[in-house]
Amino acid sequence: MIRDLSDLRVQESFRGSIEKMYDEHGLLNDDLFRLVGTGISSEVLVGCHIAVRAGTHWAEPYFTDWNQLDHYRVQDTIWYQRLLENTPRAVEALGTEKYPFCCMAFRGAADMAAAMLTAERLCDAVLDHPAKLKELLAHITDVTIDSALAHASLLPRHQGGQFNSYGIWTPGRTVTFTVDAATYFSPSCYEDIFLPFDQRLCAALDTPFVHTHASARQHFAGWLEISNLGLQCVIDQAYLPEGLNRPIGPQLAELLADFQIIRRRKSLMMYGYWDECTLQLALDQLPPGGSAILGMVEDPAAIRQKYIPQAA
Repeated sequence: MIRDLSDLRVQESFRGSIEKMYDEHGLLNDDLFRLVGTGISSEVLVGCHIAVRAGTHWAEPYFTDWNQLDHYRVQDTIWYQRLLENTPRAVEALGTEKYPFCCMAFRGAADMAAAMLTAERLCDAVLDHPAKLKELLAHITDVTIDSALAHASLLPRHQGGQFNSYGIWTPGRTVTFTVDAATYFSPSCYEDIFLPFDQRLCAALDTPFVHTHASARQHFAGWLEISNLGLQCVIDQAYLPEGLNRPIGPQLAELLADFQIIRRRKSLMMYGYWDECTLQLALDQLPPGGSAILGMVEDPAAIRQKYIPQAA
């Protein structure tokens, strides 16, 4: 069921839950803003169903043929309509001055296509149907741009900017998009098939932000050329049942040279599992004023005491 905020009782319940969250936890989550989100799972905007089970959710594949989006109007879908109906109701319920609303996060073109096709069929399509795949990616990008701009237009602006989904204020209109599927492809393949659609999405916004993983570092150079794009990179670790973390893929020491190049030209957010050694390495080697460190630590209180200035 799609929650309908037109019911005044639902609006009151929504307002009460938000007020309670901020009363209990405050406006800030360390250095980032605690946000109010009104977005939805973006895969539904291209027809995917969302499965919810055991505290998590995922998009189920929804592919019929290569022409299924040729005459598709996202504006006619119930999800788009509810998104645009409920967002102003949420703003009305909370007001525009007290709580920061965040722009919606989207799957990027490659990730949306992977959701529709499955990752395996997406890789096959790169080889067997590249022209048809590009047409599909173009339609997906149209849907994303339309939805992102329509949603952002309903949110309050603060000092001429808005908040992205990571809790950062940005000038102008913003969007966060994911490119997890980029890890499957070589730089030349991604540059030919997918990167033009990342570029087109970024051209439609003022300060877009991309979520990627260290295993996609082969594409850093391509994203670096998108002048208004900020990067968030996940430095992956596996959390084992024994309570241990183990690295998956490149770790900070291997990524520093790439990160230093990125930081000379744009902002960078790093997400990972940190200890004092890796935190100090990042602080020593990467310039502040455009770097953000997020993630998990063994002892949050000790890290806060060491790195976050305490009020007098």
